[in-house]
Amino acid sequence: MVTLFSFTSAISGETLSPAGKCSKVKVIAYVKNHDWSGVVMATEIETSSANKRIHVVHNHQNQTMSISEIFDAQTYPQLTAVTGQLSAAFLNRYLNEFVQLEIALGSPSSPHHYTSMETITKDALATAMLAVANKEATRLFLQLSSQLQVMALAGVLKVEMAPAQAVHSRFYLLANPQTGQTRVVLGSIDLTEPSFDPNYNRFEEILVFDNDPLYDNLLQHFKLDLRPVLVSYFSNHLLTMAENQLKERKQADPDAKQDSVIILANEATDQLVEKEMTDLLVTDLQHQLDRQLLRADTTLGMRNVTLNRSRDQEQAEQAIKQRDIVLKLQKQAVSPRAARPKIKERAQIAKQIQDEMKAAVSPQDLAVEKKYTTFLYDRPLERNITHNHTGLYTPNDTGSYPIPFGQLATIAQIKHSLQQIEAVMEGYAQFVVDYTPEYGKRFYEAILYAFTAPFLWEIREKASLNPEDGNDIPNFLILGASAGSGKSTLLRIINQLTWGTDKSMIDFGTIYPMNANQRKAKTVQALESYMKQGSTYPVLIDEIEPYFFQQHQYSRRLIVDTMNQLVNSPKPVAPLIGTTNYNSGFTMQRETARRTYYLQLDKVIDGEKKAAAAKYIFGVRQDLDNVLFKDFVVRMASLLEDDGTPWRMFDAKTGQLDFLAMTRKLFRDYYKLADLPLPAYFADGLCDDFGENTRAKWAKLYLAKEEEFRFRAEKNSLIFDITKLNSFNGFSNDAVEEYRNALPVELCVDGINGKTGKFVEIKAPAFYKWIGIDDPHLKPAAEPTPSTPATPAPTAKKKKKGFWARLFG
Repeated sequence: MVTLFSFTSAISGETLSPAGKCSKVKVIAYVKNHDWSGVVMATEIETSSANKRIHVVHNHQNQTMSISEIFDAQTYPQLTAVTGQLSAAFLNRYLNEFVQLEIALGSPSSPHHYTSMETITKDALATAMLAVANKEATRLFLQLSSQLQVMALAGVLKVEMAPAQAVHSRFYLLANPQTGQTRVVLGSIDLTEPSFDPNYNRFEEILVFDNDPLYDNLLQHFKLDLRPVLVSYFSNHLLTMAENQLKERKQADPDAKQDSVIILANEATDQLVEKEMTDLLVTDLQHQLDRQLLRADTTLGMRNVTLNRSRDQEQAEQAIKQRDIVLKLQKQAVSPRAARPKIKERAQIAKQIQDEMKAAVSPQDLAVEKKYTTFLYDRPLERNITHNHTGLYTPNDTGSYPIPFGQLATIAQIKHSLQQIEAVMEGYAQFVVDYTPEYGKRFYEAILYAFTAPFLWEIREKASLNPEDGNDIPNFLILGASAGSGKSTLLRIINQLTWGTDKSMIDFGTIYPMNANQRKAKTVQALESYMKQGSTYPVLIDEIEPYFFQQHQYSRRLIVDTMNQLVNSPKPVAPLIGTTNYNSGFTMQRETARRTYYLQLDKVIDGEKKAAAAKYIFGVRQDLDNVLFKDFVVRMASLLEDDGTPWRMFDAKTGQLDFLAMTRKLFRDYYKLADLPLPAYFADGLCDDFGENTRAKWAKLYLAKEEEFRFRAEKNSLIFDITKLNSFNGFSNDAVEEYRNALPVELCVDGINGKTGKFVEIKAPAFYKWIGIDDPHLKPAAEPTPSTPATPAPTAKKKKKGFWARLFG
């Protein structure tokens, strides 16, 4: 599969600025099977007065060099590096063709002025312990392509760290043993793409020297000075666990063609943390003490490491908590009273670490974590359309290794699956009061969203011309439903159609018990944790309580902050599909609503038919399966691999980006394959239910309280006292904020200032157009002639010809 990308932007990390002053680059890249190594770049560089942030010098001359040219694996197949940061994306994209890699991870310069002893205990050792506790090495390993994972297992990819030394060195040594050619790269850069990107507003130096004597000098320095203080970043425990997974998979089916991707479950990596931290203190640190690579009083410094912590108190609460844990473990690792304390026995330290790990998570929090049970991992690097490999993986039954997810269905199976969905929709048509096909589109849209959910993060990246565009592809679907509308049943049906079970749904109100301290905040934290497990299967939450939407600190933290993270740093984060009870008081902040796909299910099941409805839907659900979803992910993966797929499709009516456009295309194809007509409830575009809600709210208010909207001729605006929406006048206590949130800022005079305070000032023409009422303040087109009696101008109430006027007679 060949993919063609063409775009114009500020210089990205691939093309580095020349001696001139680059500000704009047109890049055309030809990419085969997502293999960016050796990529061919054609550039057109325009100069401007912008500062040259990435300064590249090649053999003493300013020069333009791409990352692939600097780290040229074809000419120099061996790389020895000392770097501060290393990203899996950089390894996968630029270093995957090296035959041999040895990379030592240093540390960033600390903002603290540490003493020499504090550098060991509070800087280097604390950082190493935090890296183990946060599973940074494991995460890096699991994010590597299967090719690089195998190289790590074979020992030709080595990643190392210095647990008790602060390494600020940065140099990269490339060599070709066959030809004798060498290259030295010096500078401030790390092995991450941002280091080479001038858009990050930081100055970086890159000095490249070919066949220079400096190579031998630095190589000797690495071998003699650095290597003795280094330990493996990928622990033997991790590599052994990964190797055992490959062997187990091979033994399970020796004849099948197996891929080598490795994915470890959270429980397995939790066990690694305990072993790795014990080894760090007992084995690695003691080894360096025995070889006199550390000061003799290092253990005394470890015992005193918890002193003078006040300067750390201004940091984030979570960071302080993590740091306290590793510092405490340091102190407990040595004898408490000896003048020259010694490191305790392995069993003692292992027990202390185990106790601290358990204490860090309360039994209540652990029970909450275990409510999330459904894992579907999206790994685009492993996608192979030729063999129908979607890049999606799910754990096997025992959770010991990942298995590919997705399988093409036969036409007969596709037809049966569409008939299953038809049976579901027929149930709503039969038993919901005042059901119409237009209303039924909401149920169908929810199913389409759920099918698309595992790939939303990829679609967001492909459809966004800039990060802000990502908000148009929401990671949240909220079903605002009346009690008795069948919303919980719909959530279970979605679970069955995608996962083959109805056991994945989580009840919002029972995540934490009613008497739990800080229940509301901790519930939102739990939802955030569920979404960030690395899985892309949607988190299904039933009965989200109204406070989540009404109180800004909760909805903003989860919805707004999560979406901001996603648009600025695309990564697999599970979408959330939730239900909430709809009533006249339902509201969302505008910034929250923009990042949410809201569908309103406000019609209820006929009370007289509830028994028949329950029996019917029970029978339908007995036949549901996820055969169509497994086929869908194969076809969607194929579209994602095809650079010709048009992801930026806009709704002709609303102008919104239809992020489900390709899903609709695939489902239209399904109906053609099955020789079935497209159902009336099939939506051609997104449903703007939140927008319709807000319009209806203000239209009804205007029609009921028209005299309260005072016309201001000089600004052609309406003044409304929003504080009159109080309980004394028959409104709810939260009505002021509900109506304020529902009023689009673009309709307000002076923008956001127009919708704040006691009086809101609204642009009259735009407001009347929005609520569908003719503007009563427009002047007549022409004066009547003298021979014709003048017709009195109709009053505002008589002149209403818009949608809401017709609706209310």
